[in-house]
This record gives sequence, C-alpha cells and structure tokens, in this order.
Amino acid sequence: MLESIWKISDLLDIDPFWILIILGLLFLLFVVKCMFPWKPEFKSKKTKDKDGNDVTIHYHLDV
Repeated sequence: MLESIWKISDLLDIDPFWILIILGLLFLLFVVKCMFPWKPEFKSKKTKDKDGNDVTIHYHLDV
C-alpha cells in the first residue's frame, strides 16, 4: 500500500506526506461520522394560505 502511495505521489509530483495527511483526515472523518451520525431536528414546510401568501411552518422532530 505504501508503494502505491509513493507511485501516486511521484505521478502528481508532490510529497508523499500530503497524501498520508489527506488519507489520515479522511479516516478521522469516517470515525467521527460513525460515532456521531447526523440526524435532522427540524423540518420546514412551505405552503400557501387562502390569500396566496407563502407560509412556512416549522416542525420540531422528536427523533
């Protein structure tokens, strides 16, 4: 695996350190997303009233 990182860094003409940093940050992002999944807390719905005005209704989701 490290040889492929070195080959890719040679093709892109950059230091292998930056590729390792990017891979480490992607792994860290994956771990954080698994530990703290995103869940929506609010929902908004746009409707029109009888006069034709736009009305936005906000709901709080009990998830």
